[in-house]
Amino acid sequence: MIKYLFVSLAFVFSACGASRPEESPGKVATEPRTAQFLVKKLQARNLDAVKRMSAQTRIYVEGDGQSMSANGNIVWVRDSAIWLNVKKFGLEAARVLVTPDSVFMINRLQKTWYGRSIESLQAEYQLPGGFGLLQDFLLGRAWMDKDMEVQSDIEGGFHRLSGSNGVVAADYRIEEGSFLLKSESFLQPRTARNVRFSFDNYQKTKPAGLYPLLRTIQAFSPETKDVQFELEFLHVDFNTPAPFRFEIPATYQRAE
Repeated sequence: MIKYLFVSLAFVFSACGASRPEESPGKVATEPRTAQFLVKKLQARNLDAVKRMSAQTRIYVEGDGQSMSANGNIVWVRDSAIWLNVKKFGLEAARVLVTPDSVFMINRLQKTWYGRSIESLQAEYQLPGGFGLLQDFLLGRAWMDKDMEVQSDIEGGFHRLSGSNGVVAADYRIEEGSFLLKSESFLQPRTARNVRFSFDNYQKTKPAGLYPLLRTIQAFSPETKDVQFELEFLHVDFNTPAPFRFEIPATYQRAE
């Protein structure tokens, strides 16, 4: 899916430099914290009251020697759906729908569509979680395997939690003082596939509390190499119903 999305955007937009917001410096971690303390801090954010989210976004894409930018809209419904459309100059280029068991995408200009199970996407990038992991990413919340034991240390000025369940290794970076999640990475050493989610520009919101308006996905696999997506949230609404549609036109051809 990641490769198909990039190809869809490249078909519409000529390559252009994508200006990226600068990350504000945080407090440097110098004194180690226990793993139990850090896990408790990550789990302290109670987001049970957040049932829906909609946002206008700027999207930056880098990969295959190209970089480009676009605008988009995201709609999320808890435990049900993640919907995204991508536009440039008012023209819709792509539309994506993720459900707990499937991923679908439409390429408007090539008049093609793409679909696969969420399990196959997990297998390609060795994601330890499916829809739940993507849902936590949109909420700016750490996804953690409850059966994974983690250890703590300091790396690169951040607190680090790291662990492995024997198949996937996890790495979390946490800012000192605020104890906000800065990034989480998942690596499958055997197949050299990994994905990293980063979070920045936290702003106070209701009812989501401190919420990251900038997040990045960096994915690598031997087939697609490095691909990076940045989502900059320009306007976010919580718990306001936002309509969305996803229909595959009968004339569109399925892409592999």
